[in-house]
Amino acid sequence: MALDHAKVAKELLEKVGGEENISSVTNCMTRLRFVLKNDSIADIDEVESVEGVLRVIKKGGQFQVVIGNEVSKVYREIAKLGNFAESAPKAKSQSSSSEDQENVLSRLFGFIAGCMTPLLPAMLGSGMIKVVLTLLTTFSLIDTSGTTYQILNVIGDAFFYFLPVMLAYTTAKKLNASAPLAMVIAAVLLHPDLTALLGEGNASYFGLPVTSATYSSSVLPVLLIVPIMKYVEDFADRVSPDVVKAFLKPLIVVFVTAPIALVIVGPIGAIMGQYLATGINFLYNEMGWLTIMILSALMPFIVMTGMHYALIPIALSGMSSLGFDAILIITMFCSNLAQGGATMAVAYKAKKLKVKSQAMAAGISAIVAGVTEPAMYGITLKYKTPMIAAVAGAGAAGLYAGITGLVAYTMGGSPSALSLIQMIGGEGFVNMINGVIALVISLAVSFSLSYVLFKPEQKSEQVKKQEERLAESV
Repeated sequence: MALDHAKVAKELLEKVGGEENISSVTNCMTRLRFVLKNDSIADIDEVESVEGVLRVIKKGGQFQVVIGNEVSKVYREIAKLGNFAESAPKAKSQSSSSEDQENVLSRLFGFIAGCMTPLLPAMLGSGMIKVVLTLLTTFSLIDTSGTTYQILNVIGDAFFYFLPVMLAYTTAKKLNASAPLAMVIAAVLLHPDLTALLGEGNASYFGLPVTSATYSSSVLPVLLIVPIMKYVEDFADRVSPDVVKAFLKPLIVVFVTAPIALVIVGPIGAIMGQYLATGINFLYNEMGWLTIMILSALMPFIVMTGMHYALIPIALSGMSSLGFDAILIITMFCSNLAQGGATMAVAYKAKKLKVKSQAMAAGISAIVAGVTEPAMYGITLKYKTPMIAAVAGAGAAGLYAGITGLVAYTMGGSPSALSLIQMIGGEGFVNMINGVIALVISLAVSFSLSYVLFKPEQKSEQVKKQEERLAESV
């Protein structure tokens, strides 16, 4: 039966404390992300009892409701029920429970995830353009020297080149800072004249050294600059007289923040990004088999925390510096397929029709679309043994991927079987063939182990009698 999105939205709104308890609400690919004024009002058990809700996760200052593929439809219905800002100042939670206190690292990852998540639609769309371009050139369907190729390449690259500007917007919204001013600071780093100037070597600004660096496609400089700009903006707001605040405040913000970005924070962020890429390259070259195997096996638990979004900068850094990603896309590829394989075994072996249908839908979603929350929260975690099978399958596929040096040359949607086309590149089709083998290993190991370990729930006597009466009537 189709999910009643309006009904789900209404029930969720009631059970999280109503419109007056919501500071903001957004959605990602599978979750509604509430920022609540008082966390203690929202009853997790009550929210999880709502039809269509798979699980509730409290992380990064957010009350995250996992719904799955239909989350965008539920979000649209919630938006109709109240005036919810996508970004608002986070009220300090009144929940006093010690389990809600998060460490610095958890808050940091939550901050990065909150800044990156709104950019996913643009990132995935641009990444898929690059995939299409790869297919067109691989099969000689387009002339690489023609203008059509060049324009398509620009369309695919535009998001990644101007990523700092878009990330400045989402980061400013996350911090309740001025988004236009943050975008100006990021745009300064990408200005063609500055790029040309720094391309010739180091420069100076009022005698201060400006280190030569490339900021296109970068992430870390903006994540460091915008929080500083927020402090400068608050200071400018306090010291600017009301009569001249309209122009004096933004003047102070840009005049003070821009040199900080150029002289200190920007170069630090760029250098950190270079070291991050170097570290990734070292892990990949020296012990890639172990790194990929462990991350593939642990990926379901990383996804549960929502911190997989915080790993996107690592993939972007690899793409920008190395021309490929060997960590995030590959490990999620191995893990997502394993979730699908383990869940399909449950669908094949389960005796209850409801379990069969849920597992079949969740398995297809994981394998074809790379959306694993329905499989994890609805099947593998619920029955436990399929999760063991999924972890083993992901680890086995990750081991092969690490040994063979499997990489992805373009960004695309959530890693799935369709991600094989992202692996076309390098020397011929060797890399993609390794991807196919990793896919087979992931599905085969997870399906086989799940089939052996999973013990289906027995049908009740009432269900058996109903089926017998149905058979007799036929």
